[in-house]
Amino acid sequence: MTKGELDQRVRQIDGFIRVLTQECHILDERRHILSPLIQDTEIQDGLKAMLDRTIGAGAWGHVAPLLAQDLVRDQARLFLDNGAKTGSLPNLWRKLNADPDIKNHYRRSYGRMFDKLHVGSFPNLSAKSSAALMKRFKDKDRRKNYALFDKSWAKLSADIPALKADHVAIKISTYRDKYVAHLEMRKLDEEPGAFNVNVLGLTFSDVLGFADKCQGIVSELGLLLTHTYWDPQQFAEGHAKQGTDMWRTLAGLSPSPK
Repeated sequence: MTKGELDQRVRQIDGFIRVLTQECHILDERRHILSPLIQDTEIQDGLKAMLDRTIGAGAWGHVAPLLAQDLVRDQARLFLDNGAKTGSLPNLWRKLNADPDIKNHYRRSYGRMFDKLHVGSFPNLSAKSSAALMKRFKDKDRRKNYALFDKSWAKLSADIPALKADHVAIKISTYRDKYVAHLEMRKLDEEPGAFNVNVLGLTFSDVLGFADKCQGIVSELGLLLTHTYWDPQQFAEGHAKQGTDMWRTLAGLSPSPK
């Protein structure tokens, strides 16, 4: 791979991880808009009281299913889509492994990310002694960072391909393919009707757990590529308060405790 080709690939991959990270944040926001409607009985009761015996009650019945379908669809497109033109996690991983030069570029970048800190001189030391000490610190940081990169890369090399066989991932993909993307009907020898999604046994807890797992993977990969870490749990805490307070306000309840 020429330097020009490598630079082009790196620019593309850098764009992919930025977009995927932002999409994870949006996905998590939507997840915490939906969660109170399914998991918070006080909000459920408050909204029911506001809408009971109104013409809007029928429309309200569509809100939670629509949000749930959107959540499943987004998880499928971000974490499971194998399309070569998509910004999904599997496609990003494929691009990273398309040529050894790409991995080597990110490994070198990660290993040397603290090099800029090891400049200057130490008081009361000669220029030669300062340079030798700076080099010692720089080499130590490089060894540590290279080891961290290799350990994380090995973990991701197991975790990302394993998503394809994850039992929840299979349910999510099937739900998306047969119910969200297509209106699949039952086989000719079965009772006529739409595909019965209940046979998948896909639960809300399954969907949330899979989101947590995948966002952790994206966070770890983002650290290797951009040297910037974001904690999914910290984002989730903010998004949870945002979603809960919105529904509590609409349900006529006092804001949740800070």
